[in-house]
Amino acid sequence: MIVSLMAAALLANTPSVPDQIDTARADWSRFDSLEVRDVVLPTESMVGHVQGILERGECELPRQRAERFDIDVNYAILLDDQGNATRIAVEDLGCRPLELYVGRVARKIVEEGHVRVTPRGEPRWYASRINFNLQ
Repeated sequence: MIVSLMAAALLANTPSVPDQIDTARADWSRFDSLEVRDVVLPTESMVGHVQGILERGECELPRQRAERFDIDVNYAILLDDQGNATRIAVEDLGCRPLELYVGRVARKIVEEGHVRVTPRGEPRWYASRINFNLQ
């Protein structure tokens, strides 16, 4: 009984995150900045994942190749008044594998409680960017 109450309490404190990841074209600078804590992006394994996408030819991006790339990917998270993510949108780069990957990274940031934004009483979009590069 106590164990199930503790599990329910932990789940209640876990931010909810949507499964769907949308793509969008936007003026990303117009969104409020997403502040995160205790996370440094990208990690070496994330850069390796992007390199794998390019090596396997899953998509082609102008002036980018597996041996040398510099890719900025914008993303935004719509947070409700409780700090739950209700939507995730990633910049439309024409590379769905990369867009989905960034969306999953954004989802994990929220799930693990790294978002440091105070809800403002109404849903609001917050944006950030990840730069993947291999020189």
